[in-house]
Amino acid sequence: MKLSKILLWHAVWALSASILFAGCSTVSEPAAKFTPPDWVGSWQGIQPEYPMKDAGGNVIYIQGQAAQVKSSTFIFVLQPSGKVALTQSIADGRIMEFQGRWNPIESMTSRNPGKEQETALGINCELAASNGAYRNYILRADTLRQAIICNGTPREPRFELTRLLNR
Repeated sequence: MKLSKILLWHAVWALSASILFAGCSTVSEPAAKFTPPDWVGSWQGIQPEYPMKDAGGNVIYIQGQAAQVKSSTFIFVLQPSGKVALTQSIADGRIMEFQGRWNPIESMTSRNPGKEQETALGINCELAASNGAYRNYILRADTLRQAIICNGTPREPRFELTRLLNR
């Protein structure tokens, strides 16, 4: 009788311990791997307001106040043919339309059994407006931030882009 109680007690203890350890242990799932996108499609981002700078990178002041460039919403529409359209909606209500071409500037090659695939890590968008304004933007996959970043001139702030659906 005593032996059966001892065995029962050990069995209950072992079962309880295994439940406790199972509940306390965690399985860390690997972070989702960030992969560069298929660039074709529509991308939107907001460039924040920033101080206007001269060619030397110095802030321009007018009557003691830093001149500000208003924030803008950018929508890039990238076509499979290499054409790109940009609509820049400025916070003060002005809208600028640009047309141009995009092309990959940096790529990586992934090799799967029987298949090799090249993916662009960044693209260059060369754009012009009907009024003669010219813009050049680099869109790149930032694997550290796991985001798509838009880079303009060194005087402009970078900003994130997100893919628009149904566009």
